[in-house]
Amino acid sequence: DTGYGVGVTYVTTAGDTSVTVGAGYAAADYIGTSLTKDEAGGHIGISAVTGDLTVAAAYGSGDTVSGGTTLTQNDREATEFGAKYVSGDMTFNVGYLSSSSTDEVYGTAGTSANDEKTQTSASIDYVIASGVTGTLGYMDQEGTNDGTVTTASSGSSWYVGANISF
Repeated sequence: DTGYGVGVTYVTTAGDTSVTVGAGYAAADYIGTSLTKDEAGGHIGISAVTGDLTVAAAYGSGDTVSGGTTLTQNDREATEFGAKYVSGDMTFNVGYLSSSSTDEVYGTAGTSANDEKTQTSASIDYVIASGVTGTLGYMDQEGTNDGTVTTASSGSSWYVGANISF
């Protein structure tokens, strides 16, 4: 068995915008197994900050091997976007996530339907007083397991919270 990993980050400016790009890759090879894939994963992400606005996007993909009562090989990918804007005492956040995965018994590639998750979220933070921030947010998500919607991983919610620091 062998494994390796590598990563890189690049930071630059374009006018008054700071841009950061990061990427990485890791892999492990298994010798003498009935797997149809070895473990490997890669990702890339970018963020840009200009004044009070931050936007970011990322993509990751990879294959993993899981143990347990049923040994599985998994093929996964995810894409995420987000933005944040600060205006005085208020911060606005929005985000979107889309991911998919297949989980198959060792040595049986192409036999599973996709598991998927999509999630959309938005929130507002407001500085109430020094050290006290209130949050109001909303999230909508849907999850599927082998192509069937799972109610435990799906739905919409509002949330209210506070962060107190001393």
